[in-house]
Amino acid sequence: MKKAFTLIEVIMAVIIVSIVVMGAMELQGKNQDMGVYISNRGKSELDNSLFLTAKAYGYDKDEKDAYELLRDEFDIKDLESREALKEITKHINITEDEEMPVSMEENGPPIFTFYTNEILLKGEYPARYYNFK
Repeated sequence: MKKAFTLIEVIMAVIIVSIVVMGAMELQGKNQDMGVYISNRGKSELDNSLFLTAKAYGYDKDEKDAYELLRDEFDIKDLESREALKEITKHINITEDEEMPVSMEENGPPIFTFYTNEILLKGEYPARYYNFK
């Protein structure tokens, strides 16, 4: 009599292999989604840097495009570049300056004081930046 696998053993092996393959495919899909998210988030951070100019402080609680903020600082002659900048829009919120005293001891007299405020850019990927003065 020859030794061979029974039908049940073969079916169980196929089920186990299919479960492992399905898990690997699901993990691959999640990794791909995360890669796309990270790529888009990185592009958004580059877009956000266009809104961190001194002119942005004049547009608190407004929605502006990047071209509006940069047109006075740069001479953008290329129509395609202008249109690309006009497509990048963010809603700008800026908080009031907050006083931050710095001292050597807790509750001691301040050595110096600096001011900070928050710039919140709302869009597909919102971002928060802090400005120290």
